[in-house]
Amino acid sequence: MRKVSGTKFNSLLDSLLVPNSRLYIRVNTLKTSPTRIRERLPFLHEDEDFSEALYIEIRGPSKLEERESKVIVDKRTAESVMMGANVYRPGVKRVIGNSRFVNVVSENGIIIAEGELVNQGNLAVKITKSMYSSYPLSDLDELKTGEILLQGKASMYVAYLIDPKPGEKIIDMTAHPGGKLTHIYQLEPKARILGFDHTKRKVQDLRQLTQRLGMHIETYLADSRYLYEDFRISDVDKVLIDPPCSALGLRPKIYDKKNKEDLINLSSYQKQFINAAYKLLKKDGILIYSTCTMTEIENERIVEDERFELEEIIRFYPMVHDITGFFIAKLRKRK
Repeated sequence: MRKVSGTKFNSLLDSLLVPNSRLYIRVNTLKTSPTRIRERLPFLHEDEDFSEALYIEIRGPSKLEERESKVIVDKRTAESVMMGANVYRPGVKRVIGNSRFVNVVSENGIIIAEGELVNQGNLAVKITKSMYSSYPLSDLDELKTGEILLQGKASMYVAYLIDPKPGEKIIDMTAHPGGKLTHIYQLEPKARILGFDHTKRKVQDLRQLTQRLGMHIETYLADSRYLYEDFRISDVDKVLIDPPCSALGLRPKIYDKKNKEDLINLSSYQKQFINAAYKLLKKDGILIYSTCTMTEIENERIVEDERFELEEIIRFYPMVHDITGFFIAKLRKRK
């Protein structure tokens, strides 16, 4: 990360501690329009780049009152609570004190919210004030009806770089949670789009999502590293790989612990998807590779492959672009 950020390395680290200033949704233009959504939800703003993207501004940081009683939560819970989410029992590490009103505190000692200890079913703490906040978009009826879905702006660039055309066969090798997959279909419903993922739960989630959005996308359970062998798929026009990565571009972060061995193992795993994509693609076929991390070993070194011509690289830095740290590369199969 130091290598790719240069003199802005410290600024990069600081930017990861705070959320993006905007929380985005993507309007499903196959069901409705951004204008209709804004008429119903006037607190949403139009994005400058994508007509289907709307956003709400994140508020904060708020000043929090320190209380005697504290609920210590794990990293994932802390990062959600920092944005206003409630605390549920699986995320609680321990409780200090016996007061009804508490601070929610990360494992490394950062106070991230104030709340009420309720212990109702799976709900442990109802948050009354968090470090950052916005409108609870996840509660919107429009989300449940498939008129909108939550998707970060950085990932919206992927579908446009794929540039789907009618009749093309396009494969998303790691399709869950489905934002990029469904965006591709939204841009071109006449393409044949197939999504794969490696667990039943993820494939079930994808099928529920595509049904809710009213999209006819084929989704399958598979280890995408072996699609050529297991499904005998070939001569594909375009392939998307968004592989498991170190996620060092996601924010806000309470902390993160990744070592060199972690990155080497991830890099080796990511290369296996590139090898599989080569077998799937026809000559001159397009490969889009994207990650939500910023390390060179998971990005530039992965796409430096003599079997492909590198046509374009896009990098987003949180401290520069005020969005998730993100990497996208467009490659063309040579032969």
